[in-house]
Amino acid sequence: MPNSAIIYSGFYKIDRLRRRRDRRVQEYIYHRSRRIYQPPLPITMCRIIKYVIYIVIFFAVLGLVTGGMVLLVMHFRIPPDKPAVTKTPGLCTVPGTHVGDEKHIVFGPRLIKEIAAFRREIDGHVDEFGVVGQKRMTECNTDLFWGYATGKPCILLKLTQSLGFKPETYDSALDLPEYAPNDVFYHVISRPTDQRFNRIWPACKVQEGDELKIKIKYIPQRYFEITNLFTSYNSSLKNLDEGDRNDPGLKRFIGVQFQNIPPNRDIFIDCQIWAKNIPLEGASAKFRIRLIEPAEN
Repeated sequence: MPNSAIIYSGFYKIDRLRRRRDRRVQEYIYHRSRRIYQPPLPITMCRIIKYVIYIVIFFAVLGLVTGGMVLLVMHFRIPPDKPAVTKTPGLCTVPGTHVGDEKHIVFGPRLIKEIAAFRREIDGHVDEFGVVGQKRMTECNTDLFWGYATGKPCILLKLTQSLGFKPETYDSALDLPEYAPNDVFYHVISRPTDQRFNRIWPACKVQEGDELKIKIKYIPQRYFEITNLFTSYNSSLKNLDEGDRNDPGLKRFIGVQFQNIPPNRDIFIDCQIWAKNIPLEGASAKFRIRLIEPAEN
């Protein structure tokens, strides 16, 4: 049918119909709510007693669960001086710049900036132990530049902290493995019997092929005493200026001084620490030391 043939009958009035529909919906909701409505139960003494019993049982169960968890935590708690997993200590060294798997130490009387940087690096490790730490390393620092100003450089060998670790030491030279350096064997065998026990032995040597007469000196001694070596320390009891001789961290580092270093030549040095349960992979360090001196005209 064409639109021109459509005859409009006027406006539709649907307001009245809509009001009737809305009223029917409201009546349905009202009657439905009356059917499902339940008035509150009367408050009686029996109901109050039941409610109190439920509350008491709930808090009793909650207390038992909480108490059980507290007992478990107390039983399986980790002491502050013992980690969850005991790790093997390693060997770190100061100073030097890492180049690959070795550290480079280049110094000389005219390399003032390099010498000052080495001094600051070593001082940063020693000063935390106060005057006690400085006295321990006095022989290594006679020129106040840790030997780098006088051609006798000093390197710090430091065992990393490993709380709860118990080292197994070589208390006899015969216990050392065949691949151990000869100087370690002769050093241990030359010690009195009472000075061989409970000690980790460090060893530094010039790499084979360099027939040099470099003298190596360990300061203050050539061993790490393992008594309380890997224990925690309450630093709040320590005098920051004086330090504390009982600080186990003080026993975890020693100095190694190199003397008679030829100038303008690369010197390759290997350092290791020897204990039965410390693998050499993490207890070794390599150095390349070079003393720069101006050529004579």
